[in-house]
Amino acid sequence: MKAIREFDVLILGAGPAGCTVALFLRNSGLKVAMLDKAEFPRDKVCGELMHKKAVETLEEILPGFTSDFTGFSKTLVLKKTKVHYKEQVLDFSWQNASYTCKRVDLDNYLLNTVKSKTDTYIQTGIALGKPEIKDNKVVIETTDGTQQFTGKMVIGADGAHSIVAKTFASKTVNKEQYLGAVRAYYSNIEGLSPDTAEVFFNTRNRFNYLWVFPVSGGEANVGFGLLSNNISKNKLSLKDEFKNYFIESDILKKKFENAVETHPLEGFGVPLGPDMGISCGERFLLVGDAAALSNPLSGTGIGNAVVSAKLAGEQVLRCFKSNNFSDSFMQSYRDALQVNIVNGLQQSLKTQRFISKMPFLLDLVFFLARSKRFRHFIQSRV
Repeated sequence: MKAIREFDVLILGAGPAGCTVALFLRNSGLKVAMLDKAEFPRDKVCGELMHKKAVETLEEILPGFTSDFTGFSKTLVLKKTKVHYKEQVLDFSWQNASYTCKRVDLDNYLLNTVKSKTDTYIQTGIALGKPEIKDNKVVIETTDGTQQFTGKMVIGADGAHSIVAKTFASKTVNKEQYLGAVRAYYSNIEGLSPDTAEVFFNTRNRFNYLWVFPVSGGEANVGFGLLSNNISKNKLSLKDEFKNYFIESDILKKKFENAVETHPLEGFGVPLGPDMGISCGERFLLVGDAAALSNPLSGTGIGNAVVSAKLAGEQVLRCFKSNNFSDSFMQSYRDALQVNIVNGLQQSLKTQRFISKMPFLLDLVFFLARSKRFRHFIQSRV
């Protein structure tokens, strides 16, 4: 006997984007379901750096979030960055803090927040088939045929390989705007500070950097990435390129001389903006990685995932208020993405390409950054 569950809104994916939509809709009066194939807590391979805009957005949606999140034992508040290039080091102190929290902890924390603050129906560990639009509803069945979920619209918050994006937006991997990356955890790193991120720039394979981001428990998330077309064109091994950083940098050699790898190197992919293609349509919206909203310059995506989820929540309310779920009515969501996220991504892409073509600009930046005034100029704008 098939169980049929009817809702107003279906959210596929219970990561930061999906949870943000659920939190935004908590007082909407809509019947919301959030579904995820994984059982939580679950890990998600990621750089795990959250910019302030993610926390600020969640604070707007759920007042008191900032104090609760910064008080969470697994959250670190980062206020400084050490930037390394050709054995030179620049120290920056930021007016706007950023945060790290292991995704296994962050995603479980956000999911538990949704459970405690909303009436969202949540089901995890569920295998779903392709969504369809039937009789003015979105219909999704479990692969075993035992359950059917219906909603007037669906939010694709299901990551880089989104089933919503593949089904309704025909999204495929664009290697020119897709980042291949690797990440490992290390402990016992010399000089690791819980409030300081470190990045090591390298121009060997165009423009890229290795990150060392402190996380809870005295560990660090360490990794780097390259554009997928660069990897395939030059037949590169990300693991080998990762190791080359430690061969070429005396600073890294010293920092990691006695370091212990606590979690092995793993790979992951990041769809980069601003070549989003289709971000919405009749009865569906895409958010976060499903909409390819990660930054082409830094590779970070959690902040834009959260912001896009808030914008999606606003569009959901417009749709239900007007009882209009058409493709043309979704234009306001496209416009909001453009203004709030995509314009910035386009600028980041131009910067990334500019530096890649003229890597000597990094030498110029490091020369200028000897001036405290120049460093202050950068710090006041990031």
